[in-house]
Amino acid sequence: MRLFFFACLVGFVHFALAAELGLRLHVAPSGSDASNGRTPATAFATLERARDEIRRLKASALLPSGGISVELLPGAHFRNTPFVLTAEDSGTAVSHIVYRSASRDNPARLLGGRTVAFAEFRRPTNPAVLARLDSGARPHVIALSLASAGLTSVPAFPPVFDDHGGLFEVFAVGERLPLSHWPNEGFAVMKRVLVTGNNKTPGVFEYADDRPARWINNPYVWLKGQWRVGWEDPAIRIDKIDPVARTIAFAAGIQNGIGYKYITNPDGSRPGNGKEPWQAINLLEEIDRPGEWSVDFATGTLFVWPPDEVRELTITQLADPLIAATGVSYVDLVGLDLGYSLGHGVVAENVFALRVLGCYVHHIAGTAVVLNGRSSVVRSCDLYDLGGGGVLVSGGDSRLLESSEIQIVNNHIHHYGVRRAQYSAGVDVGFGGASNHRGRRDAVGMLVAHNRIHDAPRDAILVNGQNHVFEFNEITACGFGSADTGSFYSWLDWTIRGVVIRYNFLYDTVGGVNPDDGASGFHVYGNVIAGPRTGVWIASGPDHIIENNIFVKDEGPVFGLDDRGDSRGYATNKYLHKRVADMAMDSPPWSARFPGLAARLAENPELPRGTRFERNLIVIPKGNAIKIGLSKKNRTNPELLHTADNWTTPNDPGFVNAATGDFALKPDAEAFRKIPGFRTIPFGEIGLQIDQYRHSVTPRPTFKGNQTPKSDQPSDERNFGT
Repeated sequence: MRLFFFACLVGFVHFALAAELGLRLHVAPSGSDASNGRTPATAFATLERARDEIRRLKASALLPSGGISVELLPGAHFRNTPFVLTAEDSGTAVSHIVYRSASRDNPARLLGGRTVAFAEFRRPTNPAVLARLDSGARPHVIALSLASAGLTSVPAFPPVFDDHGGLFEVFAVGERLPLSHWPNEGFAVMKRVLVTGNNKTPGVFEYADDRPARWINNPYVWLKGQWRVGWEDPAIRIDKIDPVARTIAFAAGIQNGIGYKYITNPDGSRPGNGKEPWQAINLLEEIDRPGEWSVDFATGTLFVWPPDEVRELTITQLADPLIAATGVSYVDLVGLDLGYSLGHGVVAENVFALRVLGCYVHHIAGTAVVLNGRSSVVRSCDLYDLGGGGVLVSGGDSRLLESSEIQIVNNHIHHYGVRRAQYSAGVDVGFGGASNHRGRRDAVGMLVAHNRIHDAPRDAILVNGQNHVFEFNEITACGFGSADTGSFYSWLDWTIRGVVIRYNFLYDTVGGVNPDDGASGFHVYGNVIAGPRTGVWIASGPDHIIENNIFVKDEGPVFGLDDRGDSRGYATNKYLHKRVADMAMDSPPWSARFPGLAARLAENPELPRGTRFERNLIVIPKGNAIKIGLSKKNRTNPELLHTADNWTTPNDPGFVNAATGDFALKPDAEAFRKIPGFRTIPFGEIGLQIDQYRHSVTPRPTFKGNQTPKSDQPSDERNFGT
């Protein structure tokens, strides 16, 4: 908590500085770049004009005492290109450059889309188009020639993609309209796989429903699905539909092919399990409800069934970030509203002391904030309705253990992963948003605190790197569109070290703390983990400590571990060992910060050695608290798991109000007598806080307990991770 208050104090000082800035420039949608920008009445028209004026002033003299504030007046500032800042646009430690909304209550909006009135649309008259439309949709669907309207689009989706495929998005009155899809609700499934395929050989499957026969005259059909596992969902273009044989042949292959991973024929092919979920997307034939739309790539035409009482649409166009900063220092973005864009919100690369404060980033296809640098902050922002993730952050030097001193604090991040479900996290710390190794970047010394993260198909927080603190975060309703997930998830890296996860509230979500496939070095302390599909699972990674937590479930287990690294050959895994070698763990600074680590990783690092599960309060009415997934030869190995002083009870151990989700313990709670040395968890301090940028906090969602919605993924083992 002291770290958070220090962060707020620093933020207050910078806010005070901003309030006393020496020079103010103004930008307004109705302004003129021929003006001098010194007053609202003489505002510039563009951010570029204000930026260039600052460059001119810096070239002729030092920055004024107190810095410069660029005040964006209320209204829509439409962007056809990113607003670009470079090193020459930097401030100094005592003279920040600030770009901020002039009004707190009516923030300036930077928009990356175009508004198109329905007067520009026409009723389709082409008989071939009308024949393809659903009979119920024909009287309602209208069409727009993209070229005639001056709108750009992709010529077609890529053969394989896992996001939005580059296609623009469509919004009406602030609501993202759904790209046409079938089925309308849920998913179809494959009947059986005929050709598993691989990245060079396209797969073929037999379908179970008659619907695909409607699409045989459409050369632009993509199916998006979890073809092999629940944590991959690529869209793949169809080559041919055979309505007689009821087969679909893909036009492109994917790595490892199609069909459920865990059922294999003797010849290595996979017949599937008949449960692999998929949807058809962007089909004119499947526009059958108000709001649905599709693009005919052959003619460059947008078709839409307009929602009731709507007269115009916003169509995203800017594929680049709304704001792009590279190499800048001492720049603040305050109270800005960024939205309706096809790219990311803010991308900041190699920055120092860049602060994103009290901003709103929403209704975009990418990630809200992509931040790489040092001593930078994303604080008290609202990041929501995002095609990708909330904040993707990296910085510091893992080899030298140099801290980035980056803070991601007090942000409300929700309804993300809308267009790219897998590995789009609320906060991604160095993981890189990819299921492979390619996206990872150095991440050292991050503080991720007091964020509220909810409503997403996969992870809340992805973890990579060293010496992070994750504290006082509130996480709910994540992970219901994936498998192998976690509120805190990491993967395949023995160099993940010094990760402290404390005083967080994880509830009514899928996956608690899941260091997967050998990820290591978590200290999980003082958390409250509640709901039927939460817990902690150690997937063969060494050196994890889980202590002084509260688990509340309708049945066990709440904790488990396995030794998959043994059967999967992690002892000789080239990637794992290269990561260790790159860090030079037997020399400073690693040997000083993590003494003895090099020696420990030289002997059986593939096993979950050094796991400790101690002094935890476990409230479950039935089932076992712990699930041991160790092979027979490792079950008696005393170096793998140490348990002590845990208390399991079916009864209320002394919560303030468990029915409403208040899991603070009363001072006289029985848990303090049953568990030696159990320390109070500061439950009331978890979550969003009021500060100078966040003026109010809404109540957290109601705790549902065992009424948590079911996922499309199997839950027969009370799944809380891998």
